[in-house]
Amino acid sequence: MGATHRTDPRSKTLDRMLKLLQDAADQSAELCLLPETAFATFFPRYLINDPEELDAFFEHGDVIKSPGAAPLFNKAKQLGIDVSVGFAEVADNGERFNSSVYYHALTGSILAKYRKIHLPGDFEPFADPEATNQLEKRYFKPGNLGFEAFRVPDLAAGSEPIMGMMICNDRRWPEAWRCLGLQGVEIVLCGYNTAGFAPHLWGSDASQDPKQAEETALFHHKLVMQSNSYMNATFSISAARAGMDDGKYALIGGSCIVGPEGNILAETKTVEDEVIVADCDLELCRQGKTRTFDFSRHRRVEHYKRIVEQTGVVEPPKLSEASSNGASEVPSSLSNGTHNLPSRPAQPRGGRKIRILLCNPNATPSMTANCIKSVESTLPLDVEVVGFTAPPPAPSAIEGNFDNIMSAAAAARAIIPLQQREGYDAMLVACFSDHALIRMLREEFNVPVIGIMEASLFAARTLGARFGIVATSNRSKVMHADSVRHYGMQDFCAGIESCRLGVLDLERRPRHEVLAIMQEVAKTLVAGGAEVLTLGCAGMTDMVTAVKEAAGEDVQVVDGVVAGVHHLVGLVRLGGKTAKSGLYASSATGRKLRGQEYI
Repeated sequence: MGATHRTDPRSKTLDRMLKLLQDAADQSAELCLLPETAFATFFPRYLINDPEELDAFFEHGDVIKSPGAAPLFNKAKQLGIDVSVGFAEVADNGERFNSSVYYHALTGSILAKYRKIHLPGDFEPFADPEATNQLEKRYFKPGNLGFEAFRVPDLAAGSEPIMGMMICNDRRWPEAWRCLGLQGVEIVLCGYNTAGFAPHLWGSDASQDPKQAEETALFHHKLVMQSNSYMNATFSISAARAGMDDGKYALIGGSCIVGPEGNILAETKTVEDEVIVADCDLELCRQGKTRTFDFSRHRRVEHYKRIVEQTGVVEPPKLSEASSNGASEVPSSLSNGTHNLPSRPAQPRGGRKIRILLCNPNATPSMTANCIKSVESTLPLDVEVVGFTAPPPAPSAIEGNFDNIMSAAAAARAIIPLQQREGYDAMLVACFSDHALIRMLREEFNVPVIGIMEASLFAARTLGARFGIVATSNRSKVMHADSVRHYGMQDFCAGIESCRLGVLDLERRPRHEVLAIMQEVAKTLVAGGAEVLTLGCAGMTDMVTAVKEAAGEDVQVVDGVVAGVHHLVGLVRLGGKTAKSGLYASSATGRKLRGQEYI
């Protein structure tokens, strides 16, 4: 499909889709694939604050009965052609997804639904007004249906081919293809909207030639479709939304049908509305599935553990660096085979920057990014803050004791080798609680460690006589009260008020709603005598300005991330280390003697 502008009425876009479907049927196609979010322009490139305007891009309820989509499915049934199409979905519980469905014309029903898992881009738009934004993380939740293959009856001479779906950015992740490949997939369907020139998105040179950037994006598209089709012995079909949306946003074409040997069978020639057709002999998948990529005979899953247990990159250690990690002893299981893992001195010297590891113990990377963003503008030139997001099985949010313990265990296992290699000068635990990870890291390392709640309370107690805490949920309100007592600050607490929100609601609910709730809570706390307010969740860190506006100029608002980073910077400059003579003595040696280095 060619350009679809923000101002195009749905009826115009539907008419184009119906013509394409007719063209495909006229060429005896049995199955037609249409692009990602095919019924409208690619709206996640825009910051849309009007709830009604945003809602108009989404399909509610059964998509085949939706007034804005039903004509496509009715036409498919009339023509006897199956359709897979992408759309923006509002689920029954109100959650929003970037979705696609497989519609079976003969039965007039949806055989399968897929929700996009690998959401690219950011939650907030770029500061540069000329940048091409990608705000899927703002408008959609990551998909929750997995990569499930399915059979299609009454297709391909009744052979019941095995199909699988993915959407746009999913195609860049080999794990997605392998999940489908392990189910014997024979055809992978992938709709996409891919920017041709978007240096902010890709982190590339903004001065590059837009034409060359577009050629590179097209090369990468074909690369992943061809290579993954070959490595999973499957046909693949990809359908683009292409052209120059709104006369400004260039999207690549490159829709193609690829065979199981990685060869392109058919490819679009334009960036306009266009149909390509290819015959797919599914028997051609057999050779790859039974010889080169016979998974049952050749896969060695005992060596693939890292793929599902680790998210971020953990590099092998540099052998030239000195070893001093703060623990009593480096466990032998963390050796690289010939040398113990090295780490750098905890105390910065020789002009080296102070490096602080910001540890987000939940598995939501956008929260880590927001924390880093909030503190960057406050950093001296000799301070660097590096973000860490806990890998699965850490929960995506921490809202109770179970989440606390699960997240601490997952984070600690990943941080130990990371710190032994990198030797950060201090660590900040970015969870507003008396989190278990804080004590774990104090035991394992001698560098200063603090959580954002404790740092917030120290700062608040310094800046005013009475403080208040803006909490997320009712349970977090109770837990914060317990932590305040633990820190010995109860006599200085003017109150803790709940926003009645979940942690992930801070990102997923409309921003204006969240800010309005937080502002009302702030006003209540100030009316109750709070002179300083602290934000009771790392996910609130980019909402300081709104709370300050509500609290008034005479009330201070403390961002725990900023307070924590600068508290640690001060301790590092003082040469402070975690004392090892008592409670925080490392238990690493004891674990090794028990034969439990794996912990």
